[in-house]
Amino acid sequence: MPASQDVVVPTWVSFTEKWHNKPYEAISPKRPELSAADQNVIVTGGGTGIGKAAAIAFAQAGAKSVTILGRRLDRLEASKEAILAQAANPSEIQVLYEVADLKKREEVEAAFSRIVAKVGKLDILVNNAGAMAPPTPALKYTAESFSSMFETNVTTTLHATQAFVSFAGSAPILINISAGLVHIQPMAGMAAYTASKAAQLKVIEYLGAENPQLHTVNLHPGVVATEIGGPGSDLIGQDEVELPGQACVWLASEEAKFLKSKFVWANWDAEELVNRRESIQSSRLLTVGLDGVEM
Repeated sequence: MPASQDVVVPTWVSFTEKWHNKPYEAISPKRPELSAADQNVIVTGGGTGIGKAAAIAFAQAGAKSVTILGRRLDRLEASKEAILAQAANPSEIQVLYEVADLKKREEVEAAFSRIVAKVGKLDILVNNAGAMAPPTPALKYTAESFSSMFETNVTTTLHATQAFVSFAGSAPILINISAGLVHIQPMAGMAAYTASKAAQLKVIEYLGAENPQLHTVNLHPGVVATEIGGPGSDLIGQDEVELPGQACVWLASEEAKFLKSKFVWANWDAEELVNRRESIQSSRLLTVGLDGVEM
């Protein structure tokens, strides 16, 4: 989640004692336990920011293929070069990109079809593409500007996940880049973005409930300065972009299987989460709901 000088950012409360702002050993894609060998990975919005960092991290983890989707060819080409430069197996990995407008279902389906023809069944999707509007009081939005956030953050998610599931193997993994705003106290000016990310969260929840073979995790990436705010935005980052990128690799590993259908923050300590896996897995911990009414 990006921060702006126009938004008052609260003091964060952590589920774990340790709080991270940059990558650390437990989530390192170079750990053998986190190997992505034989995995075909797709990252939406992979030309810049968190998506690019996630794509690089999966390449560092030895993925069989990494494909990035986005609208801007120049960003995708530059990202591909960066991925190859840092890949664990640059002579073996397939690094592909597809230019597609994720708001248009036919473009998304065509892109996924071309990818599968080259790499085979898909294993992991990092659903990262999205955007946020400049901070605006709820009373000041027009219907058009408000609904555009839903098209950007919800419709794109629907198209990408539908295509992914239809082309996926038997045990697909979906890591959704969410936002902590969906469960914290309201931050003035963030109504449209928060509402769209809350709707996105419910879409992911339903996808998981209706498709038991689909492993879903929602990830708050931290406060990272990216291009999500659009041209001219003044974003102040608190966390290194590699933190959520590498967290995606950890979340896709066997080590983090207990976090299926959960909501986690990239800042939380992975080892502490593992130590609490039994209580997390057997309860509604790390899910979004109504306090005091569990249904």
